[in-house]
Amino acid sequence: MRKRVLMVMTREIPPEATNGRERTLRFIREAIGSEVELREFTVRSLFESGGLTAKMGAFLRLLRGIATGVPCALQVAMFADRRKERELAAVIAEFKPDVVYLDGIRLVDYAPGIRVLIGRRPIIFDFDDLMSRRAAILHDARLPVSPGYLTKSIPGPLVRLANASFIRQTFLQYERYCLQRQERQAVEAAHAVTLVSTDDARALGALLDARAMRKIHVIAPPVTSTRPLTRPSDPLRFVFIGSDTQLQNRLSIDYLLGLWKRLEPRTPLVIYGRMVREYDAVPNVRFAGFAPSHDDVYTTSSIAMCPAFLGGGIKSKVLEAISHGCPPVGNATAYEGLGFHDDSLAMSEADLERFVTDPSQNLDAVLDAAATFASYCEAHYSVTAFATRWRNLLALSPAVQMQPASPPMPAHQPLHL
Repeated sequence: MRKRVLMVMTREIPPEATNGRERTLRFIREAIGSEVELREFTVRSLFESGGLTAKMGAFLRLLRGIATGVPCALQVAMFADRRKERELAAVIAEFKPDVVYLDGIRLVDYAPGIRVLIGRRPIIFDFDDLMSRRAAILHDARLPVSPGYLTKSIPGPLVRLANASFIRQTFLQYERYCLQRQERQAVEAAHAVTLVSTDDARALGALLDARAMRKIHVIAPPVTSTRPLTRPSDPLRFVFIGSDTQLQNRLSIDYLLGLWKRLEPRTPLVIYGRMVREYDAVPNVRFAGFAPSHDDVYTTSSIAMCPAFLGGGIKSKVLEAISHGCPPVGNATAYEGLGFHDDSLAMSEADLERFVTDPSQNLDAVLDAAATFASYCEAHYSVTAFATRWRNLLALSPAVQMQPASPPMPAHQPLHL
């Protein structure tokens, strides 16, 4: 009889998702779906489910946390729903899962009830990014709050209010404090916790004791190579892809525009993606809008510009570029959490400026480093390696978890299970 796995999700997974978190979730489902009997259950945020009952439930969850001295992060309270708890309990009673997968820290409130219902059978928490670390990064850099995939459902005036300077800083401090406690709570309830970044895993490990640290696993999204790396042909061009609806892309676009305005390089920059802001014209920079295909972006004459200024998680742009045979040039933050670093790709600010001004001077070193990175991704971030790690993770049992385990493994090494 095949193992039964219940995936409790915070969003639907489009069958053809091609980027972001939805792409990763699709690969997880495909990796484990062929091996097990799979069922999905979706819990939506109060902004998506609507209704006065959902909003009152979230408000009461926040009040209960404050009254008991254990405050709740807003992004956890947004998913508090007694009705959904009852529905989930009914699904568990009927399906009798051998493993329950929880999609992110936002579902931590559901873990105690699940534990009562399934006993010692495994719970896997898939954190993706470490949200408490992201809140700390935004606070320290005084950057705005971004609702992420909930942007379309959260009212704009509420987002603008949250980003008023004093409110934003207080809110981010509150979220960081609450999330750190709730992340520890999730680890305690789970048999395994996954993250995509080695840096995030170390940050979480710093909050835990040695026993809890053994539950942490790093499984980065897979890379599917579509074209081997080749030397870019003349005339060269730099490319950047990403909509400015996302904070990390806005920061990168502003930096690149400032760079081209100040240095006036001869090599053009083409920026792809749907934009919501208006930008002043900058010589040798062109906004090309939405790209119908990645092949339109990563042409044989392109070098991907991937500077990043928002830490946390991993930056899929560098993985995407190398999978399309395009050398990805950025800074240290762009390569954070991947377990790979080469100064010829993760450039200092001065080196990046020199490369933009005259790419021919350092192109050979960039291509050598990119070839090494491509081989590294082929070995450690392939779809096969990704599927194997997730299938190994599903082999967890309470009896196995009670035994001493090795420390958390970086993304490029197999799990210890």
